[in-house]
Amino acid sequence: MASRIRWGVWIVWAVLVLVYVAGRLGISIGTVHAQAHVPAGEGGSFTAIADLTIVLLSVALFHLSRMLGAVVSGDLFSARVVGAFRAFAMWLLFIAILWIVAPIAAELLTGPGAENELEFRLRLRDVLTVGITLILFLVARLLERARAIDEENREIV
Repeated sequence: MASRIRWGVWIVWAVLVLVYVAGRLGISIGTVHAQAHVPAGEGGSFTAIADLTIVLLSVALFHLSRMLGAVVSGDLFSARVVGAFRAFAMWLLFIAILWIVAPIAAELLTGPGAENELEFRLRLRDVLTVGITLILFLVARLLERARAIDEENREIV
């Protein structure tokens, strides 16, 4: 099962990157047109944030693929599995924090708008992403505990 999931991660990862690059470059194949849209008023800062998000997501998916590869090779609770899973969760947390902090930083760097106000938007999606990644850290901690129990059981036998 882990092998199939790993293949699925690779396929989704490749399609995601290809579609994103096609959208950024405005490439179209026949009747399929990929476009990247920037919300009104966001400009280049939103595009840079989206580009950085794709890079961070690629790193996260790489670590997920490493973890699944270790599971396929038979390491269910090894330090390699736990480390790769924790790295996956960490990079997802970086993405969530980026989407909260980067718009504020971009507005501070470019200067506030005509009203001289700094707008702080916190979307439910951002809060959920942070919450889910924190739960992933809890799962990583549980995997570490399972590894310790597995090692204790091997010593008994």
